[in-house]
Amino acid sequence: MAAIGTEVLETLIPFRDLPQEAVRQLAEVVELEDHPARSVIFRKGGDDGWTRYVLSGAVVLVDDDGNRRTLTGTGDAGVYPEPLADDEPYRHHALASTEVRLIRLPRQEVEAVLAATRLPEYDVGVVNADSGDAGEGLFYRLFEDLMEDRLDVPSMPDMALKVRHAVEEQEAGAADVARIIQADPPLAARLIQTANSAAYGGQTQVDSLAPAITRLGLRTTREVVMAVTLKSVFSSDQPLINQRMTELWMHSALIAAISQVMARRLHGFDAGRAMLAGLVHDIGVIPMLTNAGHYPELVSNPARLQQTVAAYRGQVGAMILRRWNFPDDMVNVPLAAEEWHRDADSGDYGDLVMLAQLQALADEPGADVPAPAETAAYRRLGMAKLGPGDGGSLLAEAREEIAQVQQVLLGH
Repeated sequence: MAAIGTEVLETLIPFRDLPQEAVRQLAEVVELEDHPARSVIFRKGGDDGWTRYVLSGAVVLVDDDGNRRTLTGTGDAGVYPEPLADDEPYRHHALASTEVRLIRLPRQEVEAVLAATRLPEYDVGVVNADSGDAGEGLFYRLFEDLMEDRLDVPSMPDMALKVRHAVEEQEAGAADVARIIQADPPLAARLIQTANSAAYGGQTQVDSLAPAITRLGLRTTREVVMAVTLKSVFSSDQPLINQRMTELWMHSALIAAISQVMARRLHGFDAGRAMLAGLVHDIGVIPMLTNAGHYPELVSNPARLQQTVAAYRGQVGAMILRRWNFPDDMVNVPLAAEEWHRDADSGDYGDLVMLAQLQALADEPGADVPAPAETAAYRRLGMAKLGPGDGGSLLAEAREEIAQVQQVLLGH
């Protein structure tokens, strides 16, 4: 039995879309398989019941017409993400071009986990692939390409993955996490800045990484690392789109800061988690902007593009967070972030982010949104306990605190 962890399996198709618990279940049955160079791994028409991935070396797939395709793995987490075969019986011959090490899992176990896993319940029944509506066409394409792994969607930052794995899988301590983060000096400085902020500052200032992590706690450190490194996701090589991405990041940072400040004053919320929820509430906008170029009728009509983004960003955002193995309460945030009058059994991070947006929009002229106090979320969260009126006093009283969180996220 091989020690292949979930951080490797969650990069593979189709496991990258599974909940963390399902990936852990598969990690218990994974094995390694070695083949010498110029050997046959399997033949066309056969089926030995294994699902295989190339961990290291090169495997050549050959069909009856002599067409060749090479799959290469580089070791460790550099597994080729597609399986050698996803059907039975096999449609290709698989030959080891070099010495090869494969990851293999019993197909029966894989199929059982996939069948038992609840996939995201996206309402795409009304989306017509042949629709003349460019907005529906964009969403349909995004959805199909994401499900088939053809879409260039944001990846979780490497440092965030490493820290999450250390905290969740290895049960690392503050010193262990510090050794990971110190490879990124700007990130380390940002964590120390956070630990010394008004929200976490103690009697004395900390000036090194390990004490900063100890003060924040491992869970908060994990959330802050994810939040700070997310800035790299909000970027594009195209100048006009990159400008929109920058504006989107600044808006997300403001909502994250307000969400964090609110979470500290409300029962049942984690401040670091609230900050992260605010940052990812609009993550679905990113692939929609970067893929809009496939639809000239949207690019030539900015107002129509904005309408399309507003209509579908929540569903696309939820798909991305599911792919990143975020828990259900966070996956729900993009869906709930602008549902001003949604019903729910109890207050959640979706409510928190939605009210943070209303707080931010309250002073904007012409904003067609309800006052926070008019929403059911306001009552679910007990916002009335924070002060009179519609909660605007919260922003006035905590403006300096909000600015400090923004400084950490924006890198000032």
